[in-house]
Amino acid sequence: MPIKNRNIALVYIYGILTLGIYFIYWGISTKNEINDEFKTDIPTGWLLIIPIANIYWLYRYTEAFVTKVKGDDDTALWFILFWLVGIIMPWIVQSELNKLADDPNLLQTRKQGRRKNDRICPNCGRVIPLEANFCPYCNKKFESYL
Repeated sequence: MPIKNRNIALVYIYGILTLGIYFIYWGISTKNEINDEFKTDIPTGWLLIIPIANIYWLYRYTEAFVTKVKGDDDTALWFILFWLVGIIMPWIVQSELNKLADDPNLLQTRKQGRRKNDRICPNCGRVIPLEANFCPYCNKKFESYL
């Protein structure tokens, strides 16, 4: 299932009109999109309706969102933010997913696990830090881009 570009305002309007049921549907839909595109393992959406298990689900969802979609490594901070101020979660997540839906090159970069400060080794093709003078995988030396 490809990542869909959704109108963020409509996500909130539908969520309010359905007394929160649409937010559950939206969470499961975006979970499926993230799982399909990035080969992550966010558990089943049924955990959302089970007390305590929904906290585990939110952590796993946040972990996949932060590491794969956002390209960040501060899962704990994002989890606390999403858990304590959950009303902003759809806006943050959907705005990032919309960027990926609109830009296939950005989506491909994120699928490769690259971040803004990474580059590809010209010899072995692995992702390496931008400031590296040699590839830690194949030991090829090259000029720094800096």
